[in-house]
Amino acid sequence: MSNNDIKRIICSFINLKEEEIEKIDCYLNDFYVYLASVKYECCPVCGGIKIYSKGFYERNITVPNNVLSSYNIHLKVRRYVCQDCHSSFSDSKELSPANKKISYASIMNVMEMLKSPRCTFTDAAIANGISPSSVVRIFDEHCHIERESFPEVLCMDEVYTKNNDFDAKYSCIFYDFFKRSLIDVTPSRKKNYLYFYLSNIPKQERDNVRYVCIDMYQPYKQVIETYFKKAIICVDSFHVIKTLNEDLKKVRIRIMKKYDHDSIEYYLLKHFNYLLMDRGINLNNEPRYNKKLDRYINLSGLLELILSIDKELSASYYLKERYILFNKESSYEEAKKKYEDILGEFISSDVKEFKDFITV
Repeated sequence: MSNNDIKRIICSFINLKEEEIEKIDCYLNDFYVYLASVKYECCPVCGGIKIYSKGFYERNITVPNNVLSSYNIHLKVRRYVCQDCHSSFSDSKELSPANKKISYASIMNVMEMLKSPRCTFTDAAIANGISPSSVVRIFDEHCHIERESFPEVLCMDEVYTKNNDFDAKYSCIFYDFFKRSLIDVTPSRKKNYLYFYLSNIPKQERDNVRYVCIDMYQPYKQVIETYFKKAIICVDSFHVIKTLNEDLKKVRIRIMKKYDHDSIEYYLLKHFNYLLMDRGINLNNEPRYNKKLDRYINLSGLLELILSIDKELSASYYLKERYILFNKESSYEEAKKKYEDILGEFISSDVKEFKDFITV
């Protein structure tokens, strides 16, 4: 590659004209680009004419990973000093954003790559010779997607992002339940930030929301009660079932501790506890010999034995399964009546592990 070819490529990347480059030195994988001196008639600060050169200072700029895939560009920019006011100044050129070591061409290249849904931040970082965190910052600074209007049924959740600019590990996601489309993503899920964010959304739009579906993150509930006063708060089924399983686990452990470690009851509750939780298991498998029980038995038989150990455990398991079926099979029209029936059963069961679950 000739020196003129290199000069043309560098000019295309860092917003320069060929006549603005005095010379280029190449050492291994580094290009040192000396900018041509600019003749100043007077000092831009005081208007004095006694101006002299004070050498060069260096600016390092990253370029897209095309022809110059493994090269670094070090710009040598001439510095000047005025003898009258002692001001220091240099050739001012818009080669890259202020206080950034990345060129405008790199920014354009990153944003162009990220238009593809298959391109990740890491892919764009490798292709442009910068870090993934730099790509994320570029995307956040230059991608401004207009927020969708809030729907009647709004979902709120979070995703791990670790945004250092907002001192937040999680971003908050707003999602349209029926359209299954993203509405907006905030850089933080913290309560104070959500208060600020929602306060800038028109009240009329917020009042159109009839339901807000969340997990059990308490600040979400507080935020909704403040800004969605006409909406009903509901918890998504995944987190409800997860909580139910955790409560059932506590019941199992409490009952298991009543028995000796060498007892059959303890053995069943300890080693086959997954039968109480996992609904995807084929319980009607071929019977296998169990040395502890001294007989052939399948998983359905083992579950039956577990449930016969304690009435409270059996009732807790029944209530958990009852809710899962209600959640899966109930229509919108009958859901309210069935929910009230199930809630009554939970209350009358008097299982202490379900107390918080009922009152949340």
